[in-house]
Amino acid sequence: MKSLPKFTLAVTAMALVVFWQKSPEVWGQRAPGFEQKPAKNFPLKAPTPLMADAPGPESPEAKAALDQARQRLLSYQSIQAKLVETVALANRRFTINGSYLQGGGADLRLRLEFQVKLGDTEGSILEVCDGQVLWTRHKVGGDVRISRRDVRQILQAAADNGLSDNLITVELGFGGLPGLLASIGKSIQFDQYKEDTADGRKLVVIEGGWKPDMLTFWQGTKFDAPLPDYVPSRIRLYLDGESLFPRRILYLGRNAENLLRPKVSLDFSEIETDTTIPAAKFKFVPPEGMFPEDLTPQFLDQIKRRGQERGNDK
Repeated sequence: MKSLPKFTLAVTAMALVVFWQKSPEVWGQRAPGFEQKPAKNFPLKAPTPLMADAPGPESPEAKAALDQARQRLLSYQSIQAKLVETVALANRRFTINGSYLQGGGADLRLRLEFQVKLGDTEGSILEVCDGQVLWTRHKVGGDVRISRRDVRQILQAAADNGLSDNLITVELGFGGLPGLLASIGKSIQFDQYKEDTADGRKLVVIEGGWKPDMLTFWQGTKFDAPLPDYVPSRIRLYLDGESLFPRRILYLGRNAENLLRPKVSLDFSEIETDTTIPAAKFKFVPPEGMFPEDLTPQFLDQIKRRGQERGNDK
């Protein structure tokens, strides 16, 4: 069974909800600590007639940097950071502000909050996981929707069906920022690596495109067809030169002139690691009178089908 790659932080960010379905001058603004780099810093070969935007040969340095960055994230006892997401899709251009909290290693304690205003409508997304249950609250105007997923039950079902915990964590979006990098590494072939500086800060910059099987997933048999507008052509990561923390993640797409331009950007700032985060930050109690939708059975059914397909492939 092929599933969409989960490039969200635990399937959150309102902008990326638009992105996967899917103020002026926002891309001219400077993100915290960085200057926007033009796409020409990474000259790309023209897409081949056989497969548009196929990546070049894999860069061992880029792959190693991504793997090391993920392991560093898992090594921290805690992470907290501010997050700014900027989106430029067709006529939709907006900025989302949020915060990210992560508990130690792979214990699945997460808290992610986003606020966005589109015209006269304000919205927010809150995701909280205490390591057992992942809660999601969507607010758009006066409408509120709350759902829950029993993470441990889902992971146990994965184990019972012979599926890797790590794989399920990545594919179902439970892994926070480490899971995001794992998902990117699973679907993107990094073909470029460079070392750079921005505002006196050393950076490791890696970039890549969809692996061939993922291009086939998006394009089918139309290998020379452009990707849908809501699908990026390439992804670029700016890693801190010392800690390898992902300071910026750019999702790049081609414009009408076939030039690479940012579609979605995730920028992390005010990063603190190994600090004490109150346990209450990872707790969520639905308001009285609200009846959360339990999505656990849907995930269990998906895992059961996955296990059956895996058995049939043997």
